[in-house]
Amino acid sequence: MSKVLNFLTPDYNYYPPSNKRLFPVICQVGVGGTGSAVAQQLSQMLMMFGKKSYYCLADPDTIENKNINNQLFVESNIGKKKAEILAGRYSQAYGIPVHSFTESYIEDVNALRRLFNIDYHSYSGSTDVVLPILIGCVDNNYTRRIFHELFETVPTLLYLDSGNESAAVPNDYPVRPKSQWTEDELKDYNFSGWTGQVCAGLKWHGQTILKPVASRFPEIMVDDDEIKPSQLSCEELSASDPQRLQTNRMAALALCSYLSELFECGTISKSLTVFHAQKGYMKSELINENTPSI
Repeated sequence: MSKVLNFLTPDYNYYPPSNKRLFPVICQVGVGGTGSAVAQQLSQMLMMFGKKSYYCLADPDTIENKNINNQLFVESNIGKKKAEILAGRYSQAYGIPVHSFTESYIEDVNALRRLFNIDYHSYSGSTDVVLPILIGCVDNNYTRRIFHELFETVPTLLYLDSGNESAAVPNDYPVRPKSQWTEDELKDYNFSGWTGQVCAGLKWHGQTILKPVASRFPEIMVDDDEIKPSQLSCEELSASDPQRLQTNRMAALALCSYLSELFECGTISKSLTVFHAQKGYMKSELINENTPSI
């Protein structure tokens, strides 16, 4: 049996019971292949559902020519900050406020806390359920460990983490063109980079309701990924984690399915979604009936 978590259960301490409204405080870290697609879908949903909200995109990266292939940027954006371009574009397109943080990478938990350090009362009303939401669209476990630390130390947080497999490429990629790859190298490439998952972690008034991604996959906490994103060289950044366009789009779709249910129904009914972009399937793990209520 499965269970649905309802964030908007009426308050029966009042008569008639008061209706609640969700006020999401959303901080999204990473606006690359998956993150730029999430930014578009999420901004449109906030407009469509008429949600009062706070939404901030955090990423200090500058748009390069290589980003045009699988990220939502165009040639005229090259040289500008990714988060600033997306925030400005979707604020204008959908008539909602989208903020950006481009000063630095999120490399410690205090920097992450500052993203959520806004005056909630100036945005929300007395009947609103304020829900901090962290969206992780990063490709390294160093940053995921920071996300996990925040989850462990705050009373309430919905943490949605997106991750996907990278395509297997030769060590000298992208110097040696694909036309010169061996048969085995082409085979490894063709059969990799298609899978991924989205994990929902939920902390509610000090109680862990749904385990976050690093608790589900503890290897994240012991991974030897100790290099901060800001310490990667240009060569390492160019050769690391080549992403497939369709995989990024499917990751964004999977993540936004959680937000669509939350905004429209006030509920969450699943805790993990896996997908295969080449085979075209997506499957979710429903919340177990023994999961604590909120």
